Amino acid sequence: MSEDSRPILAVARAIGTRGQTIHGREAIVELCSKTGVSLMDTFDHEISDPDSDEDLLQFVSAYAKLSPASRLTVMVLAKQYGVKLPEAITKRRRTLRGLLEELSEYFPKIGLSGI
Repeated sequence: MSEDSRPILAVARAIGTRGQTIHGREAIVELCSKTGVSLMDTFDHEISDPDSDEDLLQFVSAYAKLSPASRLTVMVLAKQYGVKLPEAITKRRRTLRGLLEELSEYFPKIGLSGI
């Protein structure tokens, strides 16, 4: 598979570009530094190896933690490009109502009519 046809690379590049505009260049550079991703536009394979899929997925996962909008962007792009995301990103977050419904099984006197 050629470098440019990797779906995770397309997602990471889109997120890197969007993230620089929204969160600032410094925030994205810091994420790249932490995850070991270069996201350079030019590929000079003599200088460095291309980013691995694992590193790119780690970058995308870290970006998703920046804000709810970032998480949603990651989920939409992943679906568009057919990238499988870790469950930590895709699972639904618990809501107060959901937690109360779970607790009501153990404490039947808790009513949810006011919610």
